[in-house]
Amino acid sequence: MRPGKTRIHRGLVGDRTLVGSRYLSQPDLRREYDSEIAPRTEAALRRILGQVELPLPRRVLDLGAGTGATARVVRSCFGDAVELVAVDKVPGPGILVADVLRGVRPAGVSGCFDLIVAAHLLNELSERLDLEGRARLVAGWCRDLLQPDGTCIVIEPALRDTSRALLGVRDRLLAAGLHVAAPCFCQTPCPALLRDRDWCHDSAEVVVAGRSRVDFSYLILRQSGTKEIDRNRYRVVSDPLKDKGRLRFFVCGATGRLVLMRLDRDRSAANQALDRMHRGDIIVLPNVPVQDDSIRIAPDSTVGIG
Repeated sequence: MRPGKTRIHRGLVGDRTLVGSRYLSQPDLRREYDSEIAPRTEAALRRILGQVELPLPRRVLDLGAGTGATARVVRSCFGDAVELVAVDKVPGPGILVADVLRGVRPAGVSGCFDLIVAAHLLNELSERLDLEGRARLVAGWCRDLLQPDGTCIVIEPALRDTSRALLGVRDRLLAAGLHVAAPCFCQTPCPALLRDRDWCHDSAEVVVAGRSRVDFSYLILRQSGTKEIDRNRYRVVSDPLKDKGRLRFFVCGATGRLVLMRLDRDRSAANQALDRMHRGDIIVLPNVPVQDDSIRIAPDSTVGIG
């Protein structure tokens, strides 16, 4: 069945009438979730883990574990020796049943963790928690459940509203003293929130329900991090925009959200890396000036990846 035709897709992506309900307790919806939504979570988490340096975790906490997507990625990336605690409000194999809103520390969860993953969870709490409440909850996880050098990964759907809500949570977490390790290169209010039409998401190439890629929004959070800003590094936050005679991207860095443009006639060996850029990639532009809200790539502009 095509993704737009399934009940789980309509209920979580379309009219979103299933959001916040106990849909995983229904066998048919659980099967649809496991075949359509869980692979998206796996692809997103693999993409994220491939972009960030992460020490081998000894203990991992999976909040909103669903049908085990995070567990499968953790096992394949870090091995079976990792202690994994999976929490969800609906029972399932290996699941610790608890309500994440009954306190920062879910019932039955002890100790601290090297890695916390909350995938497609925050948006499902939107009817019970506003942005302030969701930010307080995530800040509490990082404060009470995370090792001092640990990492918290939050993944959300790449819908406009859910993505912008995550950016709103992001700004509140920064104000609370947390560090955003990715996808951001600065620790200032998100520039995508300045205009209603903007939001931020990444993508992973994977075939799920007939589609060749998965879009998602995410944050990588730590209790502290470097305050040094590399003004030469930018995150690509759009697909390539190819017009007649030019190539454009939206990029985001220390100076905000900018339009990067290269005319076709200015393509050169120094800047040909632009031809391989995709949404979510990191671009390095040493000594390329910013003019107003744009970056113009000249023939002698050096473009790096990473």
